[in-house]
Amino acid sequence: MKYKELYDEDFLDKFGEHKDTVSNLELGNNQQINVQSIAEACGITVKFDTVEHSGWSINSDEDENTKEIIINELEPEYRQRFTIGHEIGHIVLGHKGKSYRTSDMTKYIDTLARMHEVEANNFSAELIMPKRLVWNVLLETVDELEYSRTQNFDDQDIQKLIKYSAEKMKVSEQALGYRVKNLKVFIDE
Repeated sequence: MKYKELYDEDFLDKFGEHKDTVSNLELGNNQQINVQSIAEACGITVKFDTVEHSGWSINSDEDENTKEIIINELEPEYRQRFTIGHEIGHIVLGHKGKSYRTSDMTKYIDTLARMHEVEANNFSAELIMPKRLVWNVLLETVDELEYSRTQNFDDQDIQKLIKYSAEKMKVSEQALGYRVKNLKVFIDE
């Protein structure tokens, strides 16, 4: 399955000149978005090191070719993946300069910096957990756990589905829980 089958056109448009390359990347046999392949497709170098924050990116004002992400190699893989997605977001959304990913919002000097952080977090959530992939993985997990697709899921069932689905997608349970809630997967409307 190609990524263009997982993402909405509006989201893919954010990649600008790299849209076609990202769109044609393959999901492969697993259920994980390959954030490093996306970074590479966008001309972004990803390096791993021991750093103070979860990671940071440089999107140079002076040199359009300087696009680099540094990821804290000591973080768990699911956090590294989210951080790579977050930093890709800063770069493709045109946030210039150096951007850090940290959970301490006091580190951001002004309202615009905080808004950029929220925007990059939302971008990363959509990047590593596209709606179509979330639905596919949840349905697959429902079947594997021998639940009925039409049953009413209680909180314990939902947590179990999120736990197993998060493992398949290599994301944190917390991140997938937020995404499932934001997508209103288990809410009747």
